[in-house]
Amino acid sequence: MKSVLESHWSPLNSKGGYDHDNDASDNDVEDEEDSDLMGFEKVAAFANPVQRKKKKGLELGKWKEITQDGKYTAGMDLEKDVSISSKTTEKKKNGKGGKITEKKISSDSDDIVFASMEVDAKPQLDKSDDGFINSGTSMELDTSNKEDHQKKVEYAATFDDKKEKEFASKQDQICSDRMPDHSFTSDKNDFIHEQESTSLESEIDSENRARIQQMSAEEIAQAKADIMEKINPALLKVLQKRGKEKLKKPNSSKSEVGTGSKSVTQQVQSTQQAKCRQTEDKISKKQLDDKNISGKTSTTTSSSAWNAWSNRVEAVRELRFSLVGDVVDTEQEPVYDNITERDYLRTEGDPGAAGYTIKEALALTRSVVPGQRSLALHLLSSVLDKALSYICKDRTGNMTKKGNGVEKPVDWEAVWTYALGPQPELALSLRICLDDNHNSVVLACAKVVQSALSCDVNENYFDISENMATCDKDICTAPVFRSRPDISLGFLQGGYWKYSAKPSNILPFSEDSMDNESDEKHTIQDDVFVAGQDFTAGLVRMGILPRLRYLLETDPGVALEECVVSILIAIARHSPSCANAVLKCERLIQTIVQRFTVGNFEIRSSLIKSVKLLKVLARLDRKTCLEFIKNGYFNAMTWNLYQRPLSIDDWLKLGKEKCKLKSALTIEQLRFWRVCIRYGYCVSHFSQIFPALCFWLDLPSFEKLIKNNFLYESTCISREAYLVLESLAGRLPNLFSQQCLTNQHPESTDDTEFWSWSYVGPMVDLAIKWIATRSDPEVSKLFEGQEEGASDFTLGGDLSATPLLWVYAAVTHMLFRVLEKVTLGNAVSLQEANGHVPWLPEFVPKIGLELIKYWHLGFSVAFGTKSGRDSGDESFMKELIHLRQNGDIEMSLATTCCLNGMINIITKIDYLIRSAKTGIRSPSGEEQSLSKEEKVLKDGIVSSCLVELRSMLDVFIFSASSGWQCMQSIEIFGRGGPAPGVGVGWAAHSGGFWSKTVLAVQTDARFVVYLLEIFENASKYVNNIEETTFTMQRINTALGLCLTAGPGGTVIMEKTFDLLFHVNVLKYLDLCIQNFLLNRRGKSFRWQYEEDDYMHFSRNLSSHFKSRWLSVRVKSKAVDGSSSSGIKATPKDDVRLDTIYEDSDMSSMTSPCCNSLMIEWARQNLPLPVHFYLSPISTIPLTKRAGPRKAGSVHITHDPTNLLEVAKCGLFFVLGIEAMSNFQGTDIPSPIQHVSLTWKLHSLSVNFLVGMEILEQDQGRETFEALQDLYGEVLDKERLKQNKEVILDDEKHFEFLRFKSEIHESYSIFIEDLVEQFSSISYGDLIFGRQVSLYLHRCVETSIRLATWNTLSNARVLELLPPLEKCFSGAEGYLEPAEDNEEILEAYAKSWVSDALDRAAIRGSVSYTIVVHHLSSFIFNACPADKLLLRNRLVRSLLRDYAGKQQHEGMFMNLICNNKKSKSDMDEKSWLESRMKVLIEACEGNSSLLTHVKKLKDAAEKSSL
Repeated sequence: MKSVLESHWSPLNSKGGYDHDNDASDNDVEDEEDSDLMGFEKVAAFANPVQRKKKKGLELGKWKEITQDGKYTAGMDLEKDVSISSKTTEKKKNGKGGKITEKKISSDSDDIVFASMEVDAKPQLDKSDDGFINSGTSMELDTSNKEDHQKKVEYAATFDDKKEKEFASKQDQICSDRMPDHSFTSDKNDFIHEQESTSLESEIDSENRARIQQMSAEEIAQAKADIMEKINPALLKVLQKRGKEKLKKPNSSKSEVGTGSKSVTQQVQSTQQAKCRQTEDKISKKQLDDKNISGKTSTTTSSSAWNAWSNRVEAVRELRFSLVGDVVDTEQEPVYDNITERDYLRTEGDPGAAGYTIKEALALTRSVVPGQRSLALHLLSSVLDKALSYICKDRTGNMTKKGNGVEKPVDWEAVWTYALGPQPELALSLRICLDDNHNSVVLACAKVVQSALSCDVNENYFDISENMATCDKDICTAPVFRSRPDISLGFLQGGYWKYSAKPSNILPFSEDSMDNESDEKHTIQDDVFVAGQDFTAGLVRMGILPRLRYLLETDPGVALEECVVSILIAIARHSPSCANAVLKCERLIQTIVQRFTVGNFEIRSSLIKSVKLLKVLARLDRKTCLEFIKNGYFNAMTWNLYQRPLSIDDWLKLGKEKCKLKSALTIEQLRFWRVCIRYGYCVSHFSQIFPALCFWLDLPSFEKLIKNNFLYESTCISREAYLVLESLAGRLPNLFSQQCLTNQHPESTDDTEFWSWSYVGPMVDLAIKWIATRSDPEVSKLFEGQEEGASDFTLGGDLSATPLLWVYAAVTHMLFRVLEKVTLGNAVSLQEANGHVPWLPEFVPKIGLELIKYWHLGFSVAFGTKSGRDSGDESFMKELIHLRQNGDIEMSLATTCCLNGMINIITKIDYLIRSAKTGIRSPSGEEQSLSKEEKVLKDGIVSSCLVELRSMLDVFIFSASSGWQCMQSIEIFGRGGPAPGVGVGWAAHSGGFWSKTVLAVQTDARFVVYLLEIFENASKYVNNIEETTFTMQRINTALGLCLTAGPGGTVIMEKTFDLLFHVNVLKYLDLCIQNFLLNRRGKSFRWQYEEDDYMHFSRNLSSHFKSRWLSVRVKSKAVDGSSSSGIKATPKDDVRLDTIYEDSDMSSMTSPCCNSLMIEWARQNLPLPVHFYLSPISTIPLTKRAGPRKAGSVHITHDPTNLLEVAKCGLFFVLGIEAMSNFQGTDIPSPIQHVSLTWKLHSLSVNFLVGMEILEQDQGRETFEALQDLYGEVLDKERLKQNKEVILDDEKHFEFLRFKSEIHESYSIFIEDLVEQFSSISYGDLIFGRQVSLYLHRCVETSIRLATWNTLSNARVLELLPPLEKCFSGAEGYLEPAEDNEEILEAYAKSWVSDALDRAAIRGSVSYTIVVHHLSSFIFNACPADKLLLRNRLVRSLLRDYAGKQQHEGMFMNLICNNKKSKSDMDEKSWLESRMKVLIEACEGNSSLLTHVKKLKDAAEKSSL
């Protein structure tokens, strides 16, 4: 999300994403670039606007580059000069409009909409009357049409003025609102007075007036005469009338020219605007069409979507809220400008009935009346709470009734974004209020901070995730954004995440460095700037932690204490930097521990949250946890666990509320202990805590719990107790290790401890009792909702099956963790044991038998019954699936975790029984004497329930197929979310990545991976037909699963990649390729892949995807709080050294460091973009590319030789999955079909940027050609589909290959590099030529086609392109519809007259065919009236060229005779006469040109004889 300031207020790039990397929030390796460009910011600040009067040399495109790369890097200098800051900011507002030299002027109504859009340049248009003549041609200027010549001369003379006017008009529109428009400004604007926002406009106006004053009366009269002479008087009257109407508008002082007088400057500008209006409207309409048309999945957001979002946020300014947070609809205007005066002086009625805007409420927080300050803070808290509530409910908003009875929805997402955005400066106001000397104000302020940090919602998410044993690490909540796409990685999206605010900027200003000159410029504005990027970081930087510590030390009330601790928890969860700030805050942790232990101990919410705070901080790293233990904090915060346990009757006597509090405290203490166990500490405390723990591990009296409504509290503690045992089981040594075999205790290091196997037996017995509870009558009542159609699984009140399901999940995961440790140790070699464990503990078959007996796994194979179970019994597995499909989200999570643990146990038991030497001890007697359970256990549990497992897999695959689409829709603006909060606050609707929905999707994905692994091992039980269908289903599912994993899903991603690149999968893809080739070509490849080839593909692809997408960027050095000097950048030399260090310290780890239980969003790639599978053929070594290498631009240092091998393997893989996806039917939607064809075609072109090595071998060459053919078929199908849509809807556009819009805004530079390689090394290679000619296809957007043609023509390599029939797309795609773009037609004619097409005509190149067809169609077919001038100009230019170059006669004859067959209904003579008539009309009476037309007519008649 880049800096949050930029994420929803700054200008948008042409792709619709943010220019996140252009500000000071770029961290890590991009610090060097930020610092290098700081100078430009200072230069821009002192730029003199008067220079814009110059007619030449004003290139705003360069200005755009400067402001984009250096934006906000000098934020610490803002306080030096407010006026300079204002000017600089307003120039930045136009950063996206910087390339005005490349635009046609948009109409006034579209200035805002298209402020960030770019239209391709017409570089030759101004240089001559024909618009496409350059100095290298021998053409003459056509002066036969005086009017046309005069028009072009006028255009050339006034082009810069129009650019200047567009630039100024956008400034005026931005400044025209009553309040400053912050859609395209930074958070510093609020410190600049409102009237200063029009300073630039006033300067422009004064310049215009000064210019007129310098002119003499004669000069003014001459200028007026020139204007009257150039334009139609009627048109002038219309323009004058329109100008008068504009002056009558309320904001007439902010008109386009600054005054209402009809000055010469105004008249000239109006004339220019009228001259180009018709063309502008068409271009604007075309731009809008381009933005509205998207591929199947456009990975970038259009600027129109961004503008719509910006308008939504801006609309919140005027919303007025009541004291309870509802939107108030009132037409009443406040009597007083000062909000405090309004309510203080008015006594009758309801003082707050008119409501308050957010800005007014913030102003009220600085009132001198404490009651007003408290009231304003209560209002802000209510607004934020309501907004967050509606966001989490995924509702657009509640409905508020207007005065006329019409209901109007409230956009709560925009309300949340505006409130936390930079313009209101909420963080600064709250920090000031926190220092208030009135307790009521401080408490109200703390509640607002708690709401802004979304504390309660985030904690609800983390509570659910901690219930799941599979989610073992917490994810930091800090807002982040994606790094920009890099050419070395093929411009693929899904770059590394980066913090919105640099970690070095988060730590508060150090008093120790006051004497340091480098820190003397630190101001409050710097803190506000950081708060605009990251709300939490801004509060920490403003010194909120010492203030919170002070509040705790002054013995606050219960409510304030709870709010303070909640805020500290949110800060600790934000990032490692903020967690370290909490730890380093003097006396803060000691104060919290002291308040927990000193005085009369009465359980309250603040004490529970205090334990949670230490638990969150302990998760930061192993060192912090060890310090807590050594300092006695752990014992102090968990002393209740060592006390004598209470009986169930004692708990019931406490009452409902105290039971809830005591239960919550016990849960948090167990979780704190669990964190310590995960690090290997406090394992020995088990013997001391076990007496109290045993009460919750053993079975309770369900009848008594349900009767007294205590089931939820009891089962929650039992769940946590078994999760503790699961962590303890993880500290067990391997059962058959040398230490265990010799009864020695394993050696421990770094104070870590191991659990003993002597405790395992009794714990397993207790866990097995819980498995048997499924037969308990009271428990069965909780699952009575299993009947068909039932949707309520509660037994009235608060009783629900969900808490019990969580206990089952914890029990199964604990048992699985124990079974995992029943493995061979290091001292016993696998060869010595011959792959088998020497013996089995008794609890292994016991667990299996209990599962079979009580959980009724429904074995249709084993028992042969119709429903797979005994009469009247229901398989618990089926019951859980039913609950998963019909329950709420939390029940779905619980059932999935329970199923996951169950499947893990049965697969592990099967493995251990098969690998045991002695086998299972069976009762004496024959085979028939074995019970049903023992038979199933002997034959294998998994093989007995494959039918149910397959049914389960189908259910979860269907869920996963829709889940990845949900994940892909979260990054709505390409590189980040819209809001600057934490956790839920920075995600999209429903909480985005932090919602329960996404958590359920990721949990399902994890379970599906385990199921796929089971069926991979059980493939021998499936016939060939089913195996083929299942393999295709598995590929599509695996591709979808890769799109769902978040930062904590690295291990699952590795397993998914192993499944995706399994040898059997690659064999199936080879079969798909052969079928495709046989159907299309009638023959397959000339070679056959062997087993070794598949192994080679598997190794290379798996290694590439893991290193490319799962690598984690390692910080060069930790952030030192004492060295933080605010947002001021370090010197350039220091940045360079740091950057080099970071670039060399890239790690290829595929999992986060095990010394921490926190995962950062930053410095990793997950979740992946939908086109991630193209990375093998889209990665190129930078060592082969010219130009400087950007530090940190490559994720991993790749060996060029290895990359070439990876690309060859990638061609095979991509061809296989494309053939499978496009030409094989499947019920599972494939992510491949949702990838835009633009990305697929682009990925092929990337390979040629570094040469043609990939085509040197026959295998690579034929595979590449086959992939081109496949994409050619897809392109033809898509073109036909688009043409039908264009016919049905005129607003549709057939140019759907939008490389510039979807891939990169500088794609024309990529084309230049590609053509350079083509001209230098291809020697007319067919495969290379087919790829280059693709960019001349009619479905390619106009700007890229023009750039490709101009580059090919200038390089004189048009003849190297293949003939039309050898291109990999149908001929009609290059020729239809006929070209009507003026610039492209002029470029074609320019190439014709400059002899660039001569050799192409001889060789029959596609370039020559395209030119002849499109020029002939445009000239000789029906021509619109507005295109007649262009047609005549083209004809005259071609005739003049023919007059001087007789060798072009054959080319001209082909031009005339093109599409001759289409005139079959006319005799040949009349057909020729009609075409000659067009040529004669274009000559406009020029005798010399008419002579050449007659000559051509004679030649044509002679050739037809």
